[in-house]
Amino acid sequence: MTTLLDAAVKRRGATNKILGATGKPLLVIVSGGNIDAMIDAGLEAIGGLNRYLQGTDHVLLKPNTNQRDPFPSITDPATIRAVGRHCRDAGVKRISVHEDHKAEMEFYYEPSELPGMEMVLSHAPTADDYVVVEHTGWHGDVDPEQAFAHLDRQGLVKRLLEDDFTRTEGSRLRVARELQEAAFIINMPVVKRHFAGQITSALKNHFGSVYGPQRWLAHASLQTNRDYFDRKLVEFASAVRPELTITDARSIQAVSGPNRGEDTRIVEGVNRLIITGDMVAADTVAIELMREHDKTFTTANEEILRRQHAHAEELGLGTRDLSKFEIIEVSL
Repeated sequence: MTTLLDAAVKRRGATNKILGATGKPLLVIVSGGNIDAMIDAGLEAIGGLNRYLQGTDHVLLKPNTNQRDPFPSITDPATIRAVGRHCRDAGVKRISVHEDHKAEMEFYYEPSELPGMEMVLSHAPTADDYVVVEHTGWHGDVDPEQAFAHLDRQGLVKRLLEDDFTRTEGSRLRVARELQEAAFIINMPVVKRHFAGQITSALKNHFGSVYGPQRWLAHASLQTNRDYFDRKLVEFASAVRPELTITDARSIQAVSGPNRGEDTRIVEGVNRLIITGDMVAADTVAIELMREHDKTFTTANEEILRRQHAHAEELGLGTRDLSKFEIIEVSL
């Protein structure tokens, strides 16, 4: 049983190793419509997965699985299959697909959709599925009593107020064990609007990587402490630090999200795939796409995202300055 007194471990991951021949970080943008061909071309442009997976027996794929609507509301299983094929070709023996779950424990994907891959779950309300991780760069906490003061003390709120694990404890977070112990993580987000985060993409995809009450506390704090939410969103991504991000933006979810509503608009024909080891750069490109294809995406939305990215740069997650990258554009 995990307790507040458990010894913490260091966060996983390292600096960006997806680099070009010049030593600059790589940013690959593929234009096309066929996902298999786009994945093939994009991974070839970074030197192939063999270059990064030598001696790695296990790769964990982290899709976006916020709800049960189809792509682009969640990661397309066809994209997962295409990446899994390259992992197998690189000699990887075990490929797992991590899904976070709120209360239900049913898969978002049918196992038959992802042959040869292992489906793994982290049950958001269960602290035992999570590892205590500490990093001195993480800071700030809120009192759950303050965060939930505007809500009725019923149901989930009542439970969270009684849960010793809800607090984010400043420099400590609880990270899904499957992610914390993975040797190589491929982050596989989509691009969509989000009522709280402004967009869901590479950074926001890791809201589901930490213990449920900690992310629910961040959501509840939006009413009184916007900066706490933005900082925690980035700290959750900092706790995972995936080795590679592949953002599927062939279509994007515009206007509203993360769930589909009456005003949601699905924009087809965007036809972009973003591949990089830098989550901030991936999201910088995603913002450009959202600005182009969603006329309701305002400068106020962008200002919030700029503050999130400033936090991410402080934590060493990457940079918004695309002039620092070797950019490869591929058209199919």
